[in-house]
Amino acid sequence: MNKLLSRAIPIVLVTAIVAIACVHEIPLPLTGGVTGPTGSTGTTGTTGGTGTTSCDTTTFNFSTVVNPLIQAKCAACHGAATAASSGASIDLSTYAKLLPYVTNGRLWGSINHSAGFSAMPKGGAQLSTCELTQVSKWIAGGAKNDTATFVVAPPPTCDTTKFLFSTTIAPLLKTNCITCHSAGNAQNGGIDLTLFAVVQAYANNGKLLGSIKHTAGYSAMPKGMAQLTACEITQFTKWIGAGAKNDTASVVVTPPPPTTPPPTPTSNCSPDTVYFQNTIAPLIAQTCSMAGCHDAITKASGVTLVTYANITRYVTAGNAAGSTLYTITKSGSMPRSPIAKYTTAQLTQVQTWINQGAKNNFCTSCDTTSTYSKGIAPLITTYCIGCHSATSAAASGGSIDLSTYTAVKVYATNGRLYGSVNHDLGYSAMPKNQAQLSACQIAQFKKWIDAGSPNN
Repeated sequence: MNKLLSRAIPIVLVTAIVAIACVHEIPLPLTGGVTGPTGSTGTTGTTGGTGTTSCDTTTFNFSTVVNPLIQAKCAACHGAATAASSGASIDLSTYAKLLPYVTNGRLWGSINHSAGFSAMPKGGAQLSTCELTQVSKWIAGGAKNDTATFVVAPPPTCDTTKFLFSTTIAPLLKTNCITCHSAGNAQNGGIDLTLFAVVQAYANNGKLLGSIKHTAGYSAMPKGMAQLTACEITQFTKWIGAGAKNDTASVVVTPPPPTTPPPTPTSNCSPDTVYFQNTIAPLIAQTCSMAGCHDAITKASGVTLVTYANITRYVTAGNAAGSTLYTITKSGSMPRSPIAKYTTAQLTQVQTWINQGAKNNFCTSCDTTSTYSKGIAPLITTYCIGCHSATSAAASGGSIDLSTYTAVKVYATNGRLYGSVNHDLGYSAMPKNQAQLSACQIAQFKKWIDAGSPNN
């Protein structure tokens, strides 16, 4: 149940915003251009803990006002040396790194303590009215960098004719991946890329290339860093295309079993049928086969639940009561904490699918006029609640709980819900480690949100 900006706006401000965010993978609001408050007026006087200091809201240069403010309020967590350990890998030490958070609204949303954003500075008092006014005026003025004339250096030469593992791929992995994906690292997601066998497995199943290319449906990597260059991606592509070989040692890796393509979809979904591709596969992907559990690499307790063939090993078609998949989830033994136990509705779906023959089926019909109760809530239950429930949000859902209409409404209103499911630039692509929702399902979200996100 295992996917960001090349605009030249003040990077230092973006850095401050990210520092303010101080959170992992928070989807960003759907906005265009530079986002900030409108109609801000100058204010004189900033009240602190005690006393009052003068505050000039007529001057709001990046170099003399905004950057010093960010350095004072954000750099402790989101500096170049501290971002990895205390700033959720969000480095706001330069104007270029800050700019994306200005343009997508996260900087303003965080320092203004807007609903749906992480209030920043974390653990400290909110910026004063005067400081907020200074930042808002700077954003409204185009978030310009008045400190220097930026000269873009030509890219270094890159040889795509040589792509040995030892001299090209291994160094790239060491520079961009091993910091997180090594043995004993709590943030490795169960993936240890110091082992060639693991690297080769992800090269063969497409996840390595999908992640570094930021392909829809994959987790964009390196996490919290700029995407690899076109040349580096080409090097990976050519190495994988040539067989992903290890020229440093004799390594034999058993190739993964071929994936059986699903049958031709049914054009109309029957309300009385539970479809594997539409319902069961997404449910298992977000509660069982995520990295570190029953994925193809970890194989917890020797169990893999990634493909239809894997899953049906634990199913007796037509007999849910005699199927391990159903009985173990019904008993509450699985999924394990912090993932929420299956709800009665989810258990019924698994039971019905098995009793209907446990077919590898799916359908394509889709009603974009659906309501929250009959359209949006079921989609969230199927694709999101595994991570974003009241019990699992803190551990695996970035502290985002989508188990109630009220919570969903907040993220629908600030743009983060649509930005994530639509895989917009600057948002965390959702569902995580799964294929993107269908065009019809995304249209369902959009129509509901455009209608005011009603609780209907």
